[in-house]
Amino acid sequence: MKQHIKPYIPLIVPEVLLIGLSILADLYLPRLMSFIIDAGVLRGNVDLILEYALYMIGLALVSVLLMTAAGHLASKISMGFSRDIRRAIFSHVLSLRFEQFETFGAPSILTRATDDISQLERMAIVTLRPMVRAPLMFFGATFMAVTTDLPLSAVILVSAPMLLGLVSWIARKSIPGFGKIRVLMDAINLRFRERLTGIRVIRAFRREGYEHERFTTVNDEMRAVSEEVNNYMVIMLPAFNLIFNMTMIALLYFGAGRISAGAIEVGDLMAFIQYITQIMFALSMFSMLFAMYPNARAAYDRISELLATPIYPDEDKRALPEQKTTLTFDHVSFSYPGAERPVLSDISFEVEAGKKLAIIGGTGSGKSTILQLIHRFYEVSEGEIRLNGVPIGDLSTDALRKALGYAPQRPHLLSRSVRDNLSLGRDIPLSDEDALEFLEISQADGFVSKMESGIDSAVSQSGKNLSGGQKQRLSIARALAKRPKILLFDDAFSALDFKTDKALRKALAPISKDAATIIVAQRVMTVLDADEILVLEDGKILSRGTHDELMASSEIYREIAASQLGEEAAYA
Repeated sequence: MKQHIKPYIPLIVPEVLLIGLSILADLYLPRLMSFIIDAGVLRGNVDLILEYALYMIGLALVSVLLMTAAGHLASKISMGFSRDIRRAIFSHVLSLRFEQFETFGAPSILTRATDDISQLERMAIVTLRPMVRAPLMFFGATFMAVTTDLPLSAVILVSAPMLLGLVSWIARKSIPGFGKIRVLMDAINLRFRERLTGIRVIRAFRREGYEHERFTTVNDEMRAVSEEVNNYMVIMLPAFNLIFNMTMIALLYFGAGRISAGAIEVGDLMAFIQYITQIMFALSMFSMLFAMYPNARAAYDRISELLATPIYPDEDKRALPEQKTTLTFDHVSFSYPGAERPVLSDISFEVEAGKKLAIIGGTGSGKSTILQLIHRFYEVSEGEIRLNGVPIGDLSTDALRKALGYAPQRPHLLSRSVRDNLSLGRDIPLSDEDALEFLEISQADGFVSKMESGIDSAVSQSGKNLSGGQKQRLSIARALAKRPKILLFDDAFSALDFKTDKALRKALAPISKDAATIIVAQRVMTVLDADEILVLEDGKILSRGTHDELMASSEIYREIAASQLGEEAAYA
């Protein structure tokens, strides 16, 4: 976080200078007022009153102009700092590994990137000037008060510690509560997110009441903690007013005695009261800072925690060697963090350009995890994955993922045009001819051509204006548009009817002859023409071979094939 403050230090220096000059003007005003009372009002010198009144007005205007300029600088600093933090979080989150992302969770990251930054922004814009002004005003007004009348200054020795003690006590009591509030805000966001994304499932299983109770529990806890914190915060203003009024009463009482004794003039007492008011105002600014500090500190700590999460730079990583593409899994095992048993155990295979490897198995067998390991979304627990003979951990992330074309099980489309979605993995947008080529291969040209603007038609958020099969075909076209060295299909044909599935696989043959292809599937029909099929169960390879070889040697594969294709078709 500190590196994001450094660019604004050149602006902070003139900010302090402007505020300092403004305070000098404010501190001189009581002296002018004292002179007007003693030399003008008490002696009936109207001309002197008018002359020095003009001086006071001019000095006040100078102070206003200086503080206005300081306000503009404060706004520039706080808004620029907030912008930089938002940009840093956005960039940092994109660089996090999956396990790091999951440690925080999407709701927590969203809260840190929005509400927590807003807390810091409010703290900066509201308190940047008071943060500078309060100490300068306090010490300046104290000096002026002492030089005006030293004995009366003893009043400050009583009132200032009382106010500072009050602020310190409230801060100690409220800071832990503000930290709890930020955590509970994450929990509330999580409940909202689960409810919004899973609303169909919740309604289908009639769990609205249960979800309402879960939300109410967190919401009530949030109310209780907020109420406890606010109970301390509301004490501050009444207590400050009490201390201030008691200070004024003491000043008037002892000041009257000093005037009677001839130690000071009436104007001196009025000036002294103004200086004490400035001192108390400075202390009130401190109290305001302390009131905002706990919440802002909690937000600062949470943002710092996110930005402090280490990322793994690519500076020392290798480029991908230019040779015939070969992907190798060498005795790879993998366990998710905190899992009791491995998801994958001793997985070994090799697939090269022009060849097609299929992976089939039941739900939870580890098929999709293999593709995630290829992307380095997670790091292997044991063994090694090599691309063109180089361990993928030694390759730069850019070089690795540039070589991969990925069609996920759940296609995610951005709220952009069809062309923009297809061009995601490319440096430049697709031409009309290239876009049409990939749409034809993925069997998506039919429905895209019927859209209002063709390939430039808008796709709504998450592709809500498209059916599941249409989204999946666009996802496949997007993977092909990269012209990658390795094609990865994670059950990407599951939403297609059998006719479209067959036509798409036939159209894929020419374009995939220069790429290594891995297809994860549950339908046997999708993997019939694979050069090798791996049958997975509980993260282990039970059998491997072509369709015909597995029909002869693997009982599980025969059962899967027979259940999907029928006995005669399976053996045909």
